[in-house]
Formats: sequence, C-alpha cells, structure tokens
Amino acid sequence: MELSKILVARSANLGFVKVAGRGSFQNSGCLKAFYQQLLKDGVTRFVVDLGACTYLDSTFLGILLGLGLKLKEAGEGRLHILNASPRNLELLRNLGLDRLINVDAQHVELNGVMEKPLEEVPCPVPTRSEAAPTILEAHTNLMEFDARNVPKFKDVVEFLREDLGQTATQNGH
Repeated sequence: MELSKILVARSANLGFVKVAGRGSFQNSGCLKAFYQQLLKDGVTRFVVDLGACTYLDSTFLGILLGLGLKLKEAGEGRLHILNASPRNLELLRNLGLDRLINVDAQHVELNGVMEKPLEEVPCPVPTRSEAAPTILEAHTNLMEFDARNVPKFKDVVEFLREDLGQTATQNGH
C-alpha cells in the first residue's frame, strides 16, 4: 500500500498543505485538525498542493470543502488548490467545489511560506469508529453545499447516522 502524507507549513496568514499519495478518509481528520488550529490562530488563506496526490476520496474532498466554507463564513478567507491532476480536477468540479474553491490556482502569492521546511502531520490510521464522524461530516458538507451531491451520498450519510446513533434530523455537527 502506498504511503500517504500530509505535509504542512505556515507563514503569518497562510497555511500550506501538500498531499503526497492518497487524500482519503484515513488522513482527512489530520488535515482538519491542522486547519482548525490555524483558523483559531487567525490564518485566513490556505493553499493545498495536489501535485503529488495520486487519489482523492469524497471524505477528503468534503473536509476540504468544510475548510472552504469556514473561510467563506469568516468573510475574508480563501482556499486555493494547486497542481491538481486532470482526474483530481474532475473530482473537484463534479462535486461542485470549484464554485467555492479556486481549484486551478495559478500564480498564488505564497508569502514566503515555501522557504520554510514542510513538516509531516502525524496521522495514525483511524479505526472505523474513529473515522465515522469525520466521514459523516464530510459527506454532509458535500450534500448541503450542492444538491447534485445528495443522490451520490445520501445512503452513506443515512448509514453513518444510524451507525453513530444519530437521527436523520440532526445535521451531524
């Protein structure tokens, strides 16, 4: 199995994330933990480099969408995706993320963040029960953001809510 890593760096107002290998439910919780800390610290711009990303699943995309939504809520934030392969670009567009996230960002000002060494976010593989709330949140994000995603993910969300003992009226947050 291919080794996947989330590599990060930060400058004053910019968080940089490089996905090496697979972006999946296995490391989406680590991505979320990283960006939540930076949001608390006042970071309003994020750049995600997918140049070394070989695969994206819907959970990872839903967690990225969650970051984009939080930045939009804050009013001034922006999320940029760099170096997406044609396949990853197609996934982002098929789920509607290109309406919120600058997915084919060119010439993004990186504010010196690239002079810093990238650090790997420690990311132990979650158990099924540890991953379930993140998977539910991601797919709820995708469905609430774009109604075209409802038929794609409603069964997953229903199953996870039942599995987690939540009722359908709760939104999973």
